[in-house]
This record gives sequence, C-alpha cells and structure tokens, in this order.
Amino acid sequence: MRARGVRVLADDWYLLKKTTLDYRRRDGSWQTLNRETYDRGNGAAILLYDPARGTVLLVRQFRYPAFVNGHPEPLIEACAGLLDTADPESCIRRETEEETGYRIYRPVKILESFMSPGSVTARLHLFVADSDPATRVAAGRGLEAEAQAIATLEPR
Repeated sequence: MRARGVRVLADDWYLLKKTTLDYRRRDGSWQTLNRETYDRGNGAAILLYDPARGTVLLVRQFRYPAFVNGHPEPLIEACAGLLDTADPESCIRRETEEETGYRIYRPVKILESFMSPGSVTARLHLFVADSDPATRVAAGRGLEAEAQAIATLEPR
C-alpha cells in the first residue's frame, strides 16, 4: 500500500479523513483507491455476568446515529467506553463504575476486534467479569458532563 494523499474532511467530534492510495492486488498490479476513515479512538467493552442469579448486566442509552437510522428507542448495549489515554483494562474498570455503578475485580480480556473495519478505525477490547450486587459502589448512570443518561438492565 502506498498513500498518495490524505485530506481531513471533518475534525469536530472525531476525525474524518479521505485518503487516496495505491493498493497492490494479488496479481501484482496496482489499483488506485479512495477511502474515507473515521477515527474515533479505540475502546473497551465488558459483559458483566452474575453467576448466582444467572443474569447479565447491560446498559440502555440514547444513540443519535441509531435514531437517524430509524431506531427511536434507546439501545441496549454492553457497558463500553473509549480508551482515551488509558490502557484497555483501566478504561473498562472506569467505564463500568461510571455507567453501572459496579466495581469489577477480575476482568478477563477475551477478544480484540475491529467493529466496522470498512470505514471506522476503532479497535474494541472485549472483557468479561463476574458481577454481584455487593460490588455496587455508586449509582452509575454515566457522566452528566458527557450528556449521558444511562440505565442498567439485568435480563435473564
């Protein structure tokens, strides 16, 4: 791959770039491509499981991109957040307390994945951990400064 040029299309919420590149095909020939990439940073997510009750702890929150794609209700998701400058485990510990109010003690990393590699640069680090109502240390609900209004769910 040889990059010919990169142009910033937007640098507000996150970074959107358009890149012109030459890509070597399997037959050895070169093809010129134009690609847009959205760089929003890497993240971490966690699935919290309560083995005593057989439940998982999820969060529900409004997501504007889903809304404009015809989904008006808040989405049900695993607890997650952007790494910012933290390592994945520190990030998921922080996000778990902010969003759910639970403190986790032994998160286990099970996967790294690119969630939408055709256009988004984000790599997601996925963890699992046991949860227990006794480890709830705060209300959760997210950060008001980030306009988060998160509810927790515990479906069976």
